[in-house]
Amino acid sequence: MTDWESLYIAGETGWDKGETSPVLREWLTDNRPTGRWLVPGCGRGHDVRALAESGAAEVVGLDLAPTAAEDARAALADLPNVSVVCGDLFALPAETDGYFGGVFEHTCFCAIPRERRADYARSVAKALKPGGVLLAVFYLNPRDNPDPALGPPFNATPAELDELFSSDFTLEIDQTPAVAFAGREGRERLRVLRKR
Repeated sequence: MTDWESLYIAGETGWDKGETSPVLREWLTDNRPTGRWLVPGCGRGHDVRALAESGAAEVVGLDLAPTAAEDARAALADLPNVSVVCGDLFALPAETDGYFGGVFEHTCFCAIPRERRADYARSVAKALKPGGVLLAVFYLNPRDNPDPALGPPFNATPAELDELFSSDFTLEIDQTPAVAFAGREGRERLRVLRKR
C-alpha cells in the first residue's frame, strides 16, 4: 500500500490541485448539500470546505495521512461545521454506521488497489443512512496505458463500478463531467448513487 504520509511530508502531492474539484464546484451551483457529509481521502480539505460553505450541516474530512489531516484542520479551523479525522475508511467506528446523508468521492477510490475496492464500497454503504447519496467523481482512466496494475491512481471501468456498487445503491446519474482539472478531461465519470 502507498505510504501517503511520506508523500505529504516530501511534498509529492501532485493530486492536490489546491482547490475544489471542478465537478463538485459545478454540482454545487445547482444543488445544496444538507445533513452530514463524509469526504474520504480529504487531503488538505478543499472539497470539505466547498461542501461546508454550501449548506451541509456537518462535514467530516477523513484521511490516512496525519500530515494531510493536520493541514486540513488548520485550513478549515474557521468552519464550525467541519471536523477532520486522521483515520482509515475501512475501520470506521460503529457509531458512524448510517450516520451520513452524503459521501463525496474524488481521488480516494482510484488510490485504492483493486483488491480493496469491494471494501471501499462496503464502507461507504455502511457509513450512509438509507436514502443517502454517494456523489462520486471516479477517475476511470488516469493514464493512457490501461494496465490495471499501474497506479496509484489505478484505473477503473464503468462495468467494475456497476459490479461494486449495484448491490447497495441505485444509480441516478452517470455522465462524463463537463468540467475537469487540466489533463483529466474525459477521464473521469460523475456518478450519483443512492443507498437503498
